Amino acid sequence: MAKTVEVKIPDDIEYRVIGNAFGLLIVSAGLLAGEMVRLRSFDYWLNDIVPLLLVLWFGLRLYRSFLATMLAYQDEAPIANVLRDRQIRETLKSEQAAVAQISAKTGYTAEQVVEQVAKRIEAQKAEKIKKEGNN
Repeated sequence: MAKTVEVKIPDDIEYRVIGNAFGLLIVSAGLLAGEMVRLRSFDYWLNDIVPLLLVLWFGLRLYRSFLATMLAYQDEAPIANVLRDRQIRETLKSEQAAVAQISAKTGYTAEQVVEQVAKRIEAQKAEKIKKEGNN
């Protein structure tokens, strides 16, 4: 019998990876400023024990959080998103698609353009006469 194991992954796992990476960067800078590097000898490791332990701690935390992040994103296959989008497009009804389409540009004939211009000119003249008659 196969036993399923459920892994709980926190919501802020990406931020933990970034935080641990910056922590490791800062602690390693402290280690580089320590006596082992300054005197170029591993004999002084005891003087740099705190930065060494912090590098080890942040390194392990970075490793664990990075693995957890990769496992979390491993389950999300990109092909699933493509298939889901394709199913949504197939289920879209034709009347819904007709609303979303841009209507084709209609070409006007010369006579239609002249008629529309004449109507607008007549309407403007009528409005001007109304304005002058009211004053």
